[in-house]
Amino acid sequence: MATIQISADWESAPGTPLVAPANAPTIRIRRIDTQALVVTDDAMTEAGDGVFFYNFTPPVEGITYSVRADGDPTAVLQVPANARYRYGQADDFGKETWQNQGNDPANPKTINENTPGEDYDESVDALQKSVIKSGGVTTITRT
Repeated sequence: MATIQISADWESAPGTPLVAPANAPTIRIRRIDTQALVVTDDAMTEAGDGVFFYNFTPPVEGITYSVRADGDPTAVLQVPANARYRYGQADDFGKETWQNQGNDPANPKTINENTPGEDYDESVDALQKSVIKSGGVTTITRT
């Protein structure tokens, strides 16, 4: 079964990455099909420069999971209130799926290897840049 590395980034103030916060960002992961929580507020690991990650091994293959990362789990305003949550989804299907949902889960941008009419590598590169710029949650690697 594949491990999915999920990352998110936050700024403590515009242009200032959230580094060594008093309270580590947390993550919730929920099965889409049953809405059951499979990860509840686990701490994310700091990678540096305001980027945090969480390694997730899905308990059931072939299921899509929703992801909510919380940059300010104790509500002490270590990140601006409007940037506290990051949303996304993760799955362990055979193809890579990159999704940037930022703060608007109703308006996602998804690119996968089967997206017709798009160069996959160029599309993923552009989406990665938009994820960094807007602070979304994205599936990054499979190991």
